[in-house]
Amino acid sequence: MSNKNSVEIAYQNANDLIHKKDYIEASLQLEEILKVFPNELNSIYLLIDCYIKLNNPLKALESVHEALNIKKDDKKLLRLEIRLNEYLDRDSECIFLLKRYIKKFSDVGALKHLSNLLVRQDKAEEADDFIKEFFENNEEYGLLYKGIRHLHASRYRKAEDAFKKVLQEDKNNIDALRFMGILAFKSGNHDIAEAMFTRALKLDPTYSLVWANLGQVFSVTGQLDKAQKSFKNILNMEPNNALIWAEYGTVLTKLAKYKEGRDAYLKALEFKPDSPRVHLSLGHVFKTMGEIDNSIDAYKKTIIKNNLSGEAYWSLANLKTYSFSENEIKDMEKTLEGDMSDIERSQMYFALGKAYEAKKDFDNSFKNYYKGNKAKKSLIKYSSDDTTQNTKRILKFFNQENIVNLSKSSTSDKDPIFVLGMPRSGSTLIDQIISSHSKVDGTQELPNIIKIAAELNTTKQDSYPEVLKKLDDFQLSKLGKDYISETKWARDVAPFFIDKMPNNFIHIGLIKTILPNAKIIDTRRDAMDTCFSCFKQFFARGQLFTYSLEDLGNYYTDYIRAMNHWHSVYGKDIFTVHYDNVINETEETIRELLDYCDLPFEKECLEFYKSSRPVKTPSAEQVRQPIYKSGLNYWKNYEKHLTPLKKIIDEIN
Repeated sequence: MSNKNSVEIAYQNANDLIHKKDYIEASLQLEEILKVFPNELNSIYLLIDCYIKLNNPLKALESVHEALNIKKDDKKLLRLEIRLNEYLDRDSECIFLLKRYIKKFSDVGALKHLSNLLVRQDKAEEADDFIKEFFENNEEYGLLYKGIRHLHASRYRKAEDAFKKVLQEDKNNIDALRFMGILAFKSGNHDIAEAMFTRALKLDPTYSLVWANLGQVFSVTGQLDKAQKSFKNILNMEPNNALIWAEYGTVLTKLAKYKEGRDAYLKALEFKPDSPRVHLSLGHVFKTMGEIDNSIDAYKKTIIKNNLSGEAYWSLANLKTYSFSENEIKDMEKTLEGDMSDIERSQMYFALGKAYEAKKDFDNSFKNYYKGNKAKKSLIKYSSDDTTQNTKRILKFFNQENIVNLSKSSTSDKDPIFVLGMPRSGSTLIDQIISSHSKVDGTQELPNIIKIAAELNTTKQDSYPEVLKKLDDFQLSKLGKDYISETKWARDVAPFFIDKMPNNFIHIGLIKTILPNAKIIDTRRDAMDTCFSCFKQFFARGQLFTYSLEDLGNYYTDYIRAMNHWHSVYGKDIFTVHYDNVINETEETIRELLDYCDLPFEKECLEFYKSSRPVKTPSAEQVRQPIYKSGLNYWKNYEKHLTPLKKIIDEIN
């Protein structure tokens, strides 16, 4: 390799090898080039990329330094130097390099990076001082800095004024556009946030922080395909970004792409192996996929790694089949004596409740469940009276007259089968049984009906459900068609699918208005078993009524009131299935269920526990087992503690 021509050939060969992902052979060829031509920059760039792909950050960093000797102020190389040092956990070196980089290039993105590193090292004051100095010394960014300070202090009006003034001076100020987007996002104005981030990316398609912001908007607004693409764009630019791999994994799991989500989390751990949050998320994915041993392993790594022990212990407890050792119980109780966030403390009490329940120490079990519920309730806002009034208002609207007037919608879709009722009432079991049928796709608890109701609740003058009267047949039909369209991401190819959001029971009137041909299955279980099972459960989101025995009793009362009304106005359009019947008269009940759904009997529905489909509910393990009776009247083990609940339930009966 003695001349430029041979170098070009070797370089092209190395490039071809990289495209074939043969990074080892490519790196060897590039190293040979650099022995003869040590200043051949293109080869150094390519070699750095090879070392990164081979997960050899030390060699990559060495090559970066060689390149910087040739091209001292190259921004790309300097950013790589910072990133590789961070990957090697050299925070002090990173801080030094970032400060130097910021002073040279006045980069706001780098400034945020520096701030995060300093805060991570408990140097918040130094971060604040550096930020202040940066903006005071950069006239261009002075006003922007004030806006950011107002934003962080939740002074949104002043922040908006500052950012608008920056944009008046420079309509293409990317950072001002970004922070306007962040402001809009924090204020719940997602459309404006999306518009601002999109505008910023047109100016600089490589601004990864903006792609991350846009991905968050898409994720929150349910535009999960777009969120996936946003995070993928960042990974194309920053393939070693552990945080984005984790965000990507979360979006994929929301899209029910559990294997891809698992792989994304594993990729994040390659670059950040000590991340407790990623280990925890990975545990959840493994549980959903039925890989319980892997799930246990991930949760235990979370406990070892850091500060999410409450959630990790509760996640272990929520596996149902996991048994805590005496040492683990002692560790949990000892952890409770130290500093914990309120939410973590609540989760730890729930985990201890399960641990003592497994030992049949029901008094200690209830004591901890009670403490867990009390701690969680102190963190939420929930009014039982408001729920009752809202229930009565909705039921009053959907009288026979209004139902007849609203029944002119031309929506013909028969796709959805709604499985609803109280949480912990056996809805996951029914879902698993029906989803085992060849003509039915199982999905998950889809939020779309609740979202439609919320979007219809536009103003105090035109609130839901009264606003339905102002919609014509076309608009009502469109709501139904939009629902079908917006849930396609969760489906496969079967002609029917299940929506098993339990709380949809309050919206049966809306469902029957916009999807008159939809099937509705009301799942019932013994009232005390249902309510106490809810009381034992720390729900990941929603179900705010479950953290008090009295609230549970009142909510169950509202549920019964609602279902009595729906049955009175819709009659046989709603099918009620009792958990006891599924347990005691399994085949007969399943045949009746399938017949209601206009589905032929298939033996796979009897063998539902053999299905390998992912299940994302607290009952994920139970539905992978044959039917068992141990859960019937289980509440009686705790009867002496449940007087407030039983009193309300007895009044219903």
